[in-house]
Amino acid sequence: MCSYESGETDTSRRMIRAKLAACPGGSIDLNKCCETGIATVTINNPKTRNAFSGSMMVDLADVVAELETWRDGKGLLVHGAGEFFTSGGDFNTVMKLIDPVSGSLFCAFMHDTLKRLHRLPLISVSVIQGGALGSGAEIAMATDIRIMTSSSYLAFVQSQLKISTGFGGGTILTRLVGRSKALDLLASGRHVGSEEALRIGLADQIVPNGESDVVFGKARLSELTRGPVEVVRSTKSVVMAASELSVEESLDNERRVFGTLWGSEEHKCIVKRFLQK
Repeated sequence: MCSYESGETDTSRRMIRAKLAACPGGSIDLNKCCETGIATVTINNPKTRNAFSGSMMVDLADVVAELETWRDGKGLLVHGAGEFFTSGGDFNTVMKLIDPVSGSLFCAFMHDTLKRLHRLPLISVSVIQGGALGSGAEIAMATDIRIMTSSSYLAFVQSQLKISTGFGGGTILTRLVGRSKALDLLASGRHVGSEEALRIGLADQIVPNGESDVVFGKARLSELTRGPVEVVRSTKSVVMAASELSVEESLDNERRVFGTLWGSEEHKCIVKRFLQK
């Protein structure tokens, strides 16, 4: 089972982390702006179309851990360096993990990382330039909102490699587009362009022609994170619970979250301002 919650030990985690770290190349660059509460993560390995080396997987896990403790954070933008999002796993790294034991631990490591990325209290946006292939498509699935350029595409090429999705992307994809469409995309491994992705709900927006993809993504994220940090995080909490929990559990969570905000100083100030008008 691809989950540390399913019995994987701390020793196993340390072992696969060390094995991944021994496969160097590229980096995951994090920039946090305390003024806006927006963080930017750059997948940086352009010589390989931003393929993920083992050390980059470790970097991503560390970045997610840092963002989990960033109390002032409201938003996260994920994009690739240059003109490509990410081509998935680096094959030099893959070949060093090809045995079943390493594969299971590697799956657990990345599954845990992307699940935590998906559940960050920050609103996350991925800007997909060029392509998002294989595990790269799963990384895009782990964000809340996907913005594509007119020429970009996603492809779940795992089936062409004789494997399946292992990092949670298949589950999120199915919830987004439905069972039959998810089967089509996962079984065929075909490219999904931005227009089709927008039509089926896989993408949320397409960058207008002539605009910078990253600038457009940051502007969109700024709109979504305009409010106080508590309100932004509470909104994310309500939506995340609604997408993952039962209806009753989600309703209970929504009521609880409301109670944490009602009567706050910000809330009182807004009410008084409306009354004065």
